[in-house]
Parts: sequence; C-alpha cells; structure tokens
Amino acid sequence: MQYFQIHSKIPELTEEMIRKIPEHRATVDRFIQTGRIVAYGVSADRTELWITVYAADEIAALDLIGNLPLAEFLHPDISPLMFHLTPDMIKTPSWN
Repeated sequence: MQYFQIHSKIPELTEEMIRKIPEHRATVDRFIQTGRIVAYGVSADRTELWITVYAADEIAALDLIGNLPLAEFLHPDISPLMFHLTPDMIKTPSWN
C-alpha cells in the first residue's frame, strides 16, 4: 500500500454536477472514514481538487477516484508519493 496525490481541475459547475454533490460528499466521507482517502481539498475558487489516497497501486487509486459521483467531470493527474505525513501520524512523548 502507498500514498498517491491526485490533482484535477474542476470545470464550471453545471446543474447535473450540483445535483451530485451531496452523494459525492457522502462517498468522500465514507472513503475518509475507511482510510482510503487521507486528505481532500478544494481551492477557494472551486477550480482545483487535491485528494491524497492510500491504495495498493496506481490502478487502485484511479479506481477509487472513478467511484466518486463527480468522477465523470474530473481529469485526474496522479503522482505516487514517497511519504505522506500529518500531525496525527507523529507521536509526541507523554510527559505523564
């Protein structure tokens, strides 16, 4: 298993896209809860998307993205990461 950074431009929102947003958010939340998505971000102007996923390989990472309700509107670029760190991954010593 390894981490992959996925980037995609987001096209201008259409009515069809807006209708799919609730289902998309629920799917992203489920993938976050299961650890398949470890980070998800959208630019303030809603034109770019970044997703960090934890998957067996690049094909599995792209398959995960393909399962998102808004996948048909995305054109993902994927990069394997050497590592991915977040504050919750770093153990701090207990002073108790």
